[in-house]
Amino acid sequence: MNLENVKREDWILAGVALLLIIDLVALPWFSVGGGSVGGISIPSFDFTATDTPDGWLGVLAVIATAAVIADLAIERFSPQTQVPNVGGSRAMTRFVLAVAAAVFVALKFLFHIHFSIFGFGFWAGIVLTAGLVFVALQARQTESVMPSAAAPPPPASPTPPAGSAGPPTV
Repeated sequence: MNLENVKREDWILAGVALLLIIDLVALPWFSVGGGSVGGISIPSFDFTATDTPDGWLGVLAVIATAAVIADLAIERFSPQTQVPNVGGSRAMTRFVLAVAAAVFVALKFLFHIHFSIFGFGFWAGIVLTAGLVFVALQARQTESVMPSAAAPPPPASPTPPAGSAGPPTV
């Protein structure tokens, strides 16, 4: 494993993606209950993004985000490995995966708009999702400006052998 192939932008993208996965799986997105009625305490229940309601959206967001990390790792640690890409580049593939994760998070929000029950994980997830899409977009734009390092240089014109007069002139 050669860490010299990993750029600062790659670390940021992978870090934001990993934080989003932790947020989706572990932090409370919905908090229901709590308080007391007639002196009797009612417990509160916390649900992550992968829990009910509509946990399938959270699971799909986790899968899309994990695919961003996997695609980045394959490109940096095994550049000779050929995998399908979207739009002709791996950076575009990661951008599309980040947007897919954002769509799943947005659907989770739209299906359950109750601002009073959103937990800390929801608000952190919104920020991390926006950050993931932004960093993936920046990486895509950077790659389109700078050609890939794997592209071979154009062939040089052959040099005449030493002691020759060069190519014939007409």
